Amino acid sequence: MATSEARIRANVKYNKSRDNIMIRPSKDIGQQIRQAAADAGQSVQQYILQAVSDRMGKGK
Repeated sequence: MATSEARIRANVKYNKSRDNIMIRPSKDIGQQIRQAAADAGQSVQQYILQAVSDRMGKGK
């Protein structure tokens, strides 16, 4: 399926409004994070962002 020009522009606009922070855990730690996120019913991104927010004292 071809991506429309409007969709491409929307993606570019969205990506410009986001930060990109990369982490590179060891494979075993990465697997533990993935499993913990799955156990919590969250995506890895949701899990990490919640953990960071909690650590910063801004938990929901």
